[in-house]
Amino acid sequence: MKRTYEFAEHDAGTNQGLLSQLVVPRPIAMVSTRDADGIGNLSPFSYYLPITGEPPLVGVTFGMRSSDGLTKHSFDNLTASGDFVINVCTEVFAEHIESIAKEYPPGTDEAAMHGFTLVPAQHVSAPAVAEALAHLECRVHQTVPLGSERAAVVLVVAEVVCAVVDEAVLESPDLDHPRIDLHALAPIGRSGARTFIRTISDAVYFQERYPYEASECEPSESASERTTRR
Repeated sequence: MKRTYEFAEHDAGTNQGLLSQLVVPRPIAMVSTRDADGIGNLSPFSYYLPITGEPPLVGVTFGMRSSDGLTKHSFDNLTASGDFVINVCTEVFAEHIESIAKEYPPGTDEAAMHGFTLVPAQHVSAPAVAEALAHLECRVHQTVPLGSERAAVVLVVAEVVCAVVDEAVLESPDLDHPRIDLHALAPIGRSGARTFIRTISDAVYFQERYPYEASECEPSESASERTTRR
């Protein structure tokens, strides 16, 4: 039996909790920035997605700090500088994601605290994490206030100006036709309730996409029928 959850009948936190458990797995943007005093900041955000290829845009949602209701330090830094770096979340970050996500006092360098090295990026003022296998250098394209008075969020749409990728995760050195080795990259995704998803060999499968043919209009065995047959 299926049950219906009415979002209008629940509070913002409960609604977000359910969305976070059903919209899965989500990529994690390990965002690095630098504040006005030059101190680095590193924080993970899993409400994150690619938007379009021309121009190459990504979107990251920034909520408010739960401790004081103010904007997050990463958001303050990127709006002041106009840029930030998304470090691809892989095994190197695996044991530190929740710790890095804590709401530290202003001026805390979360990267150094967790043993990571911030290095200059290629095209933006924000730093990158040296240990990351890949990172995206981003310039703020647009900020879109969303949410409600009780649960304000801002969607930051950013243009990706370059990607820096470790050769170890490239299937070939041809950057005119780049292909990433998913097993070598081994990205980590976010699920709900403080759970994460690793990329392992058994979890990855390939499916060819063929052009449409009229014969495909014929009814096929349903998912429930396949399950019953098994």
